[in-house]
Amino acid sequence: MAFKPRSAFKVVCLGNVLVDILVKPVDALPPVGGLLPVDQIRMAMGGCASNTALALSRLGVEVSLWGKLGLDFFGDYAVQQLRKEGVDVSGVIRDRKVSTSSTVVTVNSRSQRSFLHSVAANDHIYPKDVPVARLPRFSHLHVGGYFLFSALDGRPMEGILKKARALGLTTSLDTAWDLNGRWMKALEPCLPYLDYFMPSEREVRMLLGNAHPAKAAGTFLKKGVRCVVVKRGGKGSYLRHQDGREIRGKAFKTRVVDDTGAGDCFCAGFLKGLSLQWDLEGCLRLGNAAGACAVSALGATAGIRSFRQVCGRMKL
Repeated sequence: MAFKPRSAFKVVCLGNVLVDILVKPVDALPPVGGLLPVDQIRMAMGGCASNTALALSRLGVEVSLWGKLGLDFFGDYAVQQLRKEGVDVSGVIRDRKVSTSSTVVTVNSRSQRSFLHSVAANDHIYPKDVPVARLPRFSHLHVGGYFLFSALDGRPMEGILKKARALGLTTSLDTAWDLNGRWMKALEPCLPYLDYFMPSEREVRMLLGNAHPAKAAGTFLKKGVRCVVVKRGGKGSYLRHQDGREIRGKAFKTRVVDDTGAGDCFCAGFLKGLSLQWDLEGCLRLGNAAGACAVSALGATAGIRSFRQVCGRMKL
């Protein structure tokens, strides 16, 4: 596994940006008019695209973020946090007509999550908002949280991915839960233009009706994906490439505090491996290690501190 970096590997993350309000522990809601105590209430960055961008920056990858925020307190907070972490936000639009997307994340005593989500600004990211003319500046386009910015579903995202591939960028896409139930109908046009498709096992089940990793990967490969990576939580991950390579990545043991953002950080770890020209097994292990670090702290990216830390989890 070589550590040789690519001198100009630059990633742009396109997708949902939002602010999380984290509440822990919540094992039941209080009755109407009632009150229950909790240990922690915290504000933090959320959103699949912004989580991956933040984690990539901490791992030492040059990264830009494209999305939309409102001109409000949450939007100001998001921009401040992203800039502080070294993420380029020049492609993030501030729109006074919409509010910044936000999510209340409740975490129970078993570290399992539930969400109350306001789509808001993310539901108003239109093709004209995506600065495709800037694509030649980048090496890789990562789409985070697909299904949660519906104005780009299907043909619009197909066009963006097709343009990126024509310009020589590699591409990846990470799905989220489809609130509108479109699933494969909205995704299928994008698949022929994906180098790396990175869904969770739960999302695979909704897309195909079953979650058997090998069978699912075979289906996606037939639809044009170059490499399928299925995130399986505590069971690790599964990768299958169009050239026949098949890799099962074991999860790293860790104490789970909050699994919010684990999949987004997995994507960041995997992309960091690509930036170093690691082989696919190494990329998968780095993704699993980043996911393990992510779940060790409250918040989507709080558990990711540095590349050295994540490598320590791998015991390199």
